[in-house]
Amino acid sequence: MTTRLQQSLRDRLGELHEQEELWSAFAKAWAVECETGVPADAAALLEDCLGQGAFDVLGNILGLAPKLGKLAGGRAGTPEALQQVAIGICLVACERRVQEKFAAEGIGPGGEAGAGAADEMLIAASEQLAAAVIAAAWCENGVRIRFDEQTRTAEAINVLHDVPPLELDFQGARECVKAELQAIVKTPLDDLGKVDRRTLLQDVKARGVVSDDALLSQLTRYARKNDSRLMFGLNAASAHPLDEEALRKEFATYFGVPTFRYGEAIGDRLDEPGRQAWKRANLQADLMDYLLPLFERLSGPKAQARSGLQDMRFRVALSLAGEQREYVDEVASDLVEELGRDAVFYYPNFEAQLARPNADLLLQKIYHEQADLVVVFLGRDYQAKEWCGGVEWRVVRELIKKRQDDRIMPFRFDDEPVDGLFSIDLAADCRKHPPAKAAALIIARLEEMPPRA
Repeated sequence: MTTRLQQSLRDRLGELHEQEELWSAFAKAWAVECETGVPADAAALLEDCLGQGAFDVLGNILGLAPKLGKLAGGRAGTPEALQQVAIGICLVACERRVQEKFAAEGIGPGGEAGAGAADEMLIAASEQLAAAVIAAAWCENGVRIRFDEQTRTAEAINVLHDVPPLELDFQGARECVKAELQAIVKTPLDDLGKVDRRTLLQDVKARGVVSDDALLSQLTRYARKNDSRLMFGLNAASAHPLDEEALRKEFATYFGVPTFRYGEAIGDRLDEPGRQAWKRANLQADLMDYLLPLFERLSGPKAQARSGLQDMRFRVALSLAGEQREYVDEVASDLVEELGRDAVFYYPNFEAQLARPNADLLLQKIYHEQADLVVVFLGRDYQAKEWCGGVEWRVVRELIKKRQDDRIMPFRFDDEPVDGLFSIDLAADCRKHPPAKAAALIIARLEEMPPRA
């Protein structure tokens, strides 16, 4: 039987397959990482994922994740389609790992160790993300995850952790739970962490709680649109409206919104054999050891907090003419993968911030003051350009004048003369070095340069 997570992955692979160039690059990279043949289509790749061991798949997608940005023609960053496929592969493998341990230890659906019904899943985990993935494997509801690049944390966003308080004048626990669900289905899943929940509930109160049939229809539509159904995840020992067994079962069966408990909420609900079974399963440690690193590798190193481009510090700033864009795109992609997006000043990655009057002054400040190393890609087109030749090159000449030539690293595409450089000034030759080698040379140079104060 195909689970919701498997179907979601199948759909995402199908969408990727329609982008022929991107699919071909991903399929080849996957085959190299897995040491298998190149999958011909989405069904073949899914079959490959299901045919390998869960840990093999997890290790392969984790190894491939940092390289995905390079598959998009050398552009910096990982395309959304590849991110979603990588996450989908990881989640399907996690689901299989959970189900294998369920079977081995007698926990989960139909298990003897702890509750076996989907209307009250008792999960021995303290992390919301791990508990949500386990619950998704238990009741096959699917799971959607949001990663915060600033805090480096991830959470399942189709998990609701509480219900509106009775002081909002909803009539009893059942109406409270319905009101919470009604408010959520009117909000895009990816926006759940950004909205004012109390305002949403007040809107529901003002307009009235819809009928059971209307709510069921809305929940079904919401699940279809978001590839996952909503769940309640309780992690506190305090009293909760869903403590009522009949209510909890009704929402799990009729509305398709189950409840799982984890952390402090499982309290003494698990007997000792159940606790020991969960301890042997060690599911949380296994899942978190792959899930968080995957999101970190897909997003890159932690972004530095900043109030604006003018306040950022860069390890390297790249200066080039547009004619060299294709080559330097690949160099920048490699540097971003190694150093992080906010450590590499490359104009296409900051186009929005530079769309302003007096951008020449901001650019000169970046190259002169905010970058540890200025890498200049020189060619016959460079000096004739208004921006690189007229604005950025003046900074380079100023640094030479101030005897800060250790902050300059020139690359050449040809032997055309450049004002201010002579035969004694050596440059790396782009005609001899592919982009990956150029990036490696820049990294090697930076390793000898401590960040400037």
